[in-house]
Amino acid sequence: MKPLQHDKVVLFDHDGTVVDSETIALESAWKLTTEVAREYPGAQHYELDDFVKSFAGKPYKEIITSIYKDSVTTLNERDIERLVVEEEKRAIEQLSVLAFATGGTPEVLSYLRDDGFEFALVSNSSFERLLACLSAAALTDYFPNERIFSAQGSLPVRRPKPLPDIYLHAVKCLDAEVSDCVAVEDSTSGVRSATAAGIGQIIGYVGGTHITNDERKSRADALLEAGAHQIIEQMHDLIGLL
Repeated sequence: MKPLQHDKVVLFDHDGTVVDSETIALESAWKLTTEVAREYPGAQHYELDDFVKSFAGKPYKEIITSIYKDSVTTLNERDIERLVVEEEKRAIEQLSVLAFATGGTPEVLSYLRDDGFEFALVSNSSFERLLACLSAAALTDYFPNERIFSAQGSLPVRRPKPLPDIYLHAVKCLDAEVSDCVAVEDSTSGVRSATAAGIGQIIGYVGGTHITNDERKSRADALLEAGAHQIIEQMHDLIGLL
């Protein structure tokens, strides 16, 4: 590996960007939500495809709260916290076996490392979930613990994307200039987080399997509207932009 020789620091989102985990995790969350709806009536119903489209990139607490927002029978805070814990447990069980790297990502990470780029992971997910995914996807060697930043575990108070806190924390820990950082995100909440943090270059990625071919154009438009500067469909295209 070459010594660091580039000013740019690449900050990768995790779910749906580095690891193709969104469909796996969201299917698990959808199954749990379906179970919950039997016990607590009033949930807005989603088929699996619509659930994936609507809630990719969003934490489960936001998902379950949104699903019940118009219900007369609402979940109390204790119920919600219990379900968040259950969703996390189920997701990790699935992801630790089924998660895989997005297409071309191992090769791109290898190129960045060999060419002297500094890069890190910036995610809403917990450390346990991130480590399970990275192990299943054979990406652990690219992201040592000091290069993994979790909105659940790295901050004194959990403040997930679209808030800018986890990006600002990562930039500070890496002793980088925010204007020299590059964010790679697949969700509008992630792009908004990077935008609010003042990240210099924001790249929207639409190559995950949770985005169908028919949805790719609309997703790209949404990422641009949220603040992304460029869109890539293949992770290999990132190299040219750097």
